[in-house]
Amino acid sequence: MAPARRHLPSLERLRALREVARLGGFSSAAKALGLTQPAVSNHIRLLEQQLGTKLLERIGKTARPTPEGDTLIAASSRAFAEIDRAMDEIARAKAAVSGPLVLATGATATTHLLPPVMADLRLRHPGIDLRVITGNTVDLIPGLLDGSTDLGLVTAPVRHRHLRTRFFFHDRLVCIAPPGQAPATRTIRPRDLEGRQLFLYDRGGTIRRAADTWLGATDRKRIRVSDIGSAEAMTAFVAAGLGWAIVSEVAAREAAAAGRIDLFGLAPPLFRDLVLVWRADRATRPVIAAALAVFTSNARVHE
Repeated sequence: MAPARRHLPSLERLRALREVARLGGFSSAAKALGLTQPAVSNHIRLLEQQLGTKLLERIGKTARPTPEGDTLIAASSRAFAEIDRAMDEIARAKAAVSGPLVLATGATATTHLLPPVMADLRLRHPGIDLRVITGNTVDLIPGLLDGSTDLGLVTAPVRHRHLRTRFFFHDRLVCIAPPGQAPATRTIRPRDLEGRQLFLYDRGGTIRRAADTWLGATDRKRIRVSDIGSAEAMTAFVAAGLGWAIVSEVAAREAAAAGRIDLFGLAPPLFRDLVLVWRADRATRPVIAAALAVFTSNARVHE
């Protein structure tokens, strides 16, 4: 039969015991710890109850450790010293991660997904000097392969024997329309766009290819398509009543919430996965490894 699990004293109680013994009184210990005297007394009382023995002798206003108290104080001092050393080691490791990091991604991700991740990266690793370059996935891959780019956040799939990928974000594509122009449905089908002005991402990008495939069953001659490289520009054009658009949902949420546009799902639905990409032989470089860890902790599925 396994022995019963022993509950160890909390660090706060051990610290209170050590300070009372060091300073010789509860009031002085409370001041040093930034606590009230009753709080310090309660820490000692609970600690003595837990161990079933007296740890301090109270002589007037002075408190001195008992032999048992001395034993516990000596052990806790060693434990605190080890914890301090571990925290110093962690701090040194964090400070050691420094240098340039070149990140390649699309304009939509740069605007709507990167800011909180970059804030987290700076908080954890202030020594990293970030540079962001934007473009279409196909145009960003060569930089990852030749080493001029450290990390990519691009649209899947990415298949190359020298590259590794990791999921980051599952993004839904939506149709946006000027308020009141769309039919009274929750989704838009390809044929609903016939006879309309439609704004799409520039040709050559992954989202544009997906949108063109989705529109495949329509009579394309009946859709007036204009290419615009910016999701923000497309949203502004739609809000101005100039046409409809197919965009990443994260780029249209704010305008939809403000009532400047109407937002609809697509039928059949259309998604894209954004993945982190890096060259396999560079994954252990401190700056790249640190950035991968931060991005991975921020990865999420579209809500």
